[in-house]
Amino acid sequence: MIILFLLIAVNAFFLNLVLPWWSAALPGLFFGHRMNVTPILAFGMGFFAVFLAWGAHALYIHVASAAVLSARISELFGLTQDWILIVITAVIGGLLSGFATLTSLLLAQSRNKK
Repeated sequence: MIILFLLIAVNAFFLNLVLPWWSAALPGLFFGHRMNVTPILAFGMGFFAVFLAWGAHALYIHVASAAVLSARISELFGLTQDWILIVITAVIGGLLSGFATLTSLLLAQSRNKK
């Protein structure tokens, strides 16, 4: 299970370097099909894998730009702190991957029932 978690996180991180934002769902779709776990655990693994990957990437961008980019976008959205933007970014990525992993697992389980 830890290996699937790491595979989702690492693949989502590297796919987002070269593809659009929605590419974080692709590892969840691929590896969720191969999981043999409960739906809640599948969602949790997909969520936390990309939550960490996107959070780390957003934190890296925040530090690399000396917080200028985060401050401007936070101001645009009316946020009081820059770190809230990083958490929101990580949660959105986590939800994207969590639902993709859950969808793939449930499709695989429905096919196995037939």
